[in-house]
Amino acid sequence: MATSMRVAVWERPGEPLALHDRPIPDLGPNDVLVEIKASGVCFTDLRVIDGRSEGAPFVPGHEPVGVIAAVGTGVTEQLRPGARVAVHPQFACGECSYCEAGEDEACVLGTSQFAGLSIDGGYAQYLRVPALRAIPLPDALDFADAAPFCCAGLTVFAALRNGGIEAGQRVAVIGIGGLGHLAISIATALGAKVYAVTASADKTELARERGAVWAGDAPAAARELADRGGANIVLNTANVLDPVGTLLPGVARQGAIVLAAADGDVLPVPPGMFIGLQLRVIGSFFGSRDDLRDVLELAARHHIRPQIERYPLDEVNAVHARLRANEVRFRAVLMP
Repeated sequence: MATSMRVAVWERPGEPLALHDRPIPDLGPNDVLVEIKASGVCFTDLRVIDGRSEGAPFVPGHEPVGVIAAVGTGVTEQLRPGARVAVHPQFACGECSYCEAGEDEACVLGTSQFAGLSIDGGYAQYLRVPALRAIPLPDALDFADAAPFCCAGLTVFAALRNGGIEAGQRVAVIGIGGLGHLAISIATALGAKVYAVTASADKTELARERGAVWAGDAPAAARELADRGGANIVLNTANVLDPVGTLLPGVARQGAIVLAAADGDVLPVPPGMFIGLQLRVIGSFFGSRDDLRDVLELAARHHIRPQIERYPLDEVNAVHARLRANEVRFRAVLMP
């Protein structure tokens, strides 16, 4: 096996990532070394890079998948070299009450041990990973297709679970982007009737192709849902919150508003409506390793695939430029 690897490194605020060769990391007894075959590019990567002023050098990327190249001395027989895995990038402690309850996305460590956010991540040819964070990857999933499920797919799958999704329910998905286009297919696979909410006319047909029974803007969605009995779940995957308020007349009593993404200071829901409609508002962050395992199996079983663009690692800065310009549709994937 090689002794060095190619990495894309953040070195200084405001500068492009630099490409370097680094030694392949040594393993602890409970670690595995993953040879990365694909690593998704998320808008969060840009936020992390833009928000950093210290901690250089740092390797971004929190959507890596690949093949186990080596294992630590304490790793069980279930993880062997050659096994295909997806990386759950939140390296939780495994010991707090949240981890013990299977809610490791709420680990007391928070994001302090999150690959690609606070510690070195997947913009590299190899990554050292705690063995418990290496999740078996179904053979039916191509590496590039699988990578976005480590964040985008996982985030919306966990959000739908947190909202209490059940077969036959009406689910409104706000925003048809990197998260929303996967949310439509995932909710449909879980048996829901999906109403896709987008202000972009060119995305309505795409939403229907991915399983939505209806697609249109928020005012029209509110009217349509009101006529059908209301949305049981409203999943917001957009960075704006105004459509949530617009959609309120189309929310069912005892419905759930789930925020998987949001910018802004105020949720546009009058307090009286919380009471009158008996609404639940749920903030949903990421997902557990069990959620990742389940969404990968769901994607393999129902042939759910993201819409992706593939690039070599050396083109990472061009990919970031496309992402900043909102030109990526809908996920970019680096192939180290």
